[in-house]
Amino acid sequence: MSKAKSLTMGVDSPSPSPQEEKDRIAVLRATIEKYLPEFAQTVAKAAPSKDEANGTMILHQDAFAAGYDDDEYTLLGMAVKYAGLHKVEVRVIGENHGTF
Repeated sequence: MSKAKSLTMGVDSPSPSPQEEKDRIAVLRATIEKYLPEFAQTVAKAAPSKDEANGTMILHQDAFAAGYDDDEYTLLGMAVKYAGLHKVEVRVIGENHGTF
């Protein structure tokens, strides 16, 4: 049986100061805009207008971590957080390797 990956969860860490939170958000934005510029552009297009509560975006699960790579898992989490900053809901669809 495989051993679970060792993770440091945010709940085990002290809450960030307002400046630390601002810095983390800036790093999140910069990372997504560097590695996933098309995603960032699509989020901007899906962002709700002033009259709407939320925008919606659909991703096929193979768009991230189809090869089970750690960096892609990280980017998927960051992408979801990035979309949330723009009030865009992300729905993940599809079967593993369904696009191959």
